[in-house]
Amino acid sequence: MENNLLKDNVKKISRDDIEIEVHYIDSNGNKLADSTTLTGHYLDSLKMPWKTIPGYVLSSIQNFQQTFIPNSDGIYLIYFTQMAAPVIVYHRNTKGELISDPQYLTGDLNKSYQAEPLPEARNFLVDYPNDVTGRFSDKVQEYEFIYDTMQMDDFEIEKNLFIQTKNNVPVYEQPAGKQPLSQPLPYDTTWRVFKAVKENYNETVWYNLGGDIWVSANEDIKSFTIKQFSEEKKLLDNPLGAAVTNISFTYSVINSMDINRQVRILFYDYQDITTWETPYGTIINTRYQGGKSVYVKKLLQLDNNSVWAQLDNGNYIESKYLNL
Repeated sequence: MENNLLKDNVKKISRDDIEIEVHYIDSNGNKLADSTTLTGHYLDSLKMPWKTIPGYVLSSIQNFQQTFIPNSDGIYLIYFTQMAAPVIVYHRNTKGELISDPQYLTGDLNKSYQAEPLPEARNFLVDYPNDVTGRFSDKVQEYEFIYDTMQMDDFEIEKNLFIQTKNNVPVYEQPAGKQPLSQPLPYDTTWRVFKAVKENYNETVWYNLGGDIWVSANEDIKSFTIKQFSEEKKLLDNPLGAAVTNISFTYSVINSMDINRQVRILFYDYQDITTWETPYGTIINTRYQGGKSVYVKKLLQLDNNSVWAQLDNGNYIESKYLNL
């Protein structure tokens, strides 16, 4: 009889006889995750089953205990909602310029994320972070992808190609430039295209209008060709030959050169050229017919890369209309 009692006592001591239920709730008492039931021996150490819940942060614990002692109410881990800081992804070219707007990855706190390169630019990727995965936290995290988007190829254009502006159009000193020159091409003007290049990255075509003046084919322009074209006729239907009263630009002279000789106007005799009191300033009623000669004192280059001829009477003509 005594042996049986001893066996029962040993069996009772050896089993897990304390149960503690751990609950996961928000500050309003709403359940956030399934509860966990812990079992253990009386007074044994209790290891708390912490849980990471996306979008929440642990704020307090109710009925906390570190050992197994009877607790019919259980333990409550109380979480507050918390907004995670965004993950910002930058996409730049090899010059450090952004090729698209920064991407903002958002998600719940502690939720995993993965930063990725632009799908359309993967073939141009040259540098990227070693690890592009992580979890949203309360701190802003940043990633940067670098692409070689400056690759360009010559683009074949039709012979005697021209463009006509349908609005004021920005121009650049190099293809794919980010900062336009100070003055755009005026509305409803016609320009000859000398060559073109195409960006490999986005297939944008850039037209060269002579010197360091480039315009994107994506601008508000119309392109056309002239079958019968002579080098003497730099432009057809001179756009500045019409009466223009609303053109006014601020400019500065960046270079000048003395000429002091007679030159011929390139247009045919049925066309005439607008003269200006100052470049892009007041238009003078007196005009010069094509084929006639004028005396040029000097050439002035403005900061928009246009070149003007100063005549002996002090008036100005754009040099592209002269046989210099």
